[in-house]
Amino acid sequence: MASLKDLLEWCRVACACYPNVDIKNMSTSFRDGLAFCALIHKHRPDLIDFSSLSKDNVYQNNKLAFEIAETKLGIPALLDPNDMVCTKAPDCLRLHAMVKESCCYYYDRYCNCDVIHN
Repeated sequence: MASLKDLLEWCRVACACYPNVDIKNMSTSFRDGLAFCALIHKHRPDLIDFSSLSKDNVYQNNKLAFEIAETKLGIPALLDPNDMVCTKAPDCLRLHAMVKESCCYYYDRYCNCDVIHN
C-alpha cells in the first residue's frame, strides 16, 4: 500500500509542469481543483483542456475533475465541489482516498507495475 509520502511525491512529479499547481500536502494543495485536473490531464489530456482552467474557479475545477474521474475513469468522487469551496482545508482522509484511487488507476493502466499495491 502506498504511503502518504509516496502519494505526495507521485502527485508532485505528475503535476510538476502544470502552472499554479504546487502540491505540498493532501489538503489545501488540492482545494482549487487544479491538482485533480492536472492529474487527469497528465495521463488523459483528451479529457481536460487544462489551459482553459482558472485557479479562481474552485467549484468548476473540482466539479469537472470529479465528474470526469467518476464517469470516464471509474474513480469514485468522495468529495463534493461545494465542500471544496466552503472550506479552507478539505477532508484529508477522503482526499487521500481519491488520490490513491487515481494513482492506482494510472499505474494499473499505464505502468503495468505493482508499486502502489505493495
